[in-house]
Amino acid sequence: MKSLLLTLILTKKGLNVLDEEFEDDLYRKSLLIFGVYGIVTFIFDFDEQTNEKGFLLNLLEFGMSILFSIIIGLTFSYILYKVGKWIDGQSNFIEIFSLLAYAYFPIIIGLIIIGILKKIEYEINTFNNINLRNFILYLSWLFSIKIIFQGLIKFNKYGIKKAILNLSILIGFIIGLYFLLPNLIIE
Repeated sequence: MKSLLLTLILTKKGLNVLDEEFEDDLYRKSLLIFGVYGIVTFIFDFDEQTNEKGFLLNLLEFGMSILFSIIIGLTFSYILYKVGKWIDGQSNFIEIFSLLAYAYFPIIIGLIIIGILKKIEYEINTFNNINLRNFILYLSWLFSIKIIFQGLIKFNKYGIKKAILNLSILIGFIIGLYFLLPNLIIE
């Protein structure tokens, strides 16, 4: 927990603590963080008023949400790792996997805050609008990008230009999936 909070607040110091941990511990913590992200996204998307599924289908969807977020984390980490190796990075896969998992932590916090705001929407209607929710989400994404960017520089031991290239290829891949997946599902 100490390394999560340090990475969120003091990123360079947190990355140093992250670098000193054992790889097995980092792998387990990273899987746990991605699993928590799957839990949070399931709860965030769950609507009890319109839910017509039974308990077992909800449980299956819950498990699939966790599994899907872990698989996405592994896939995006592998892409970051391979692109980093392609541009002469010095990191190993576990470092990149844990870096991406720790970068998900601000997004998890942002989703939890937005979920709380959605639940208490009627009490603080003047402060709770879509602009506030978007601001919280964008702020959490900025913190995540900052963590990934500084971690790529530290673990791959290269400069800012290569870190931007590495990160831009991942962002381009994510944007491409965003536009490609709805078209594949419809057809």
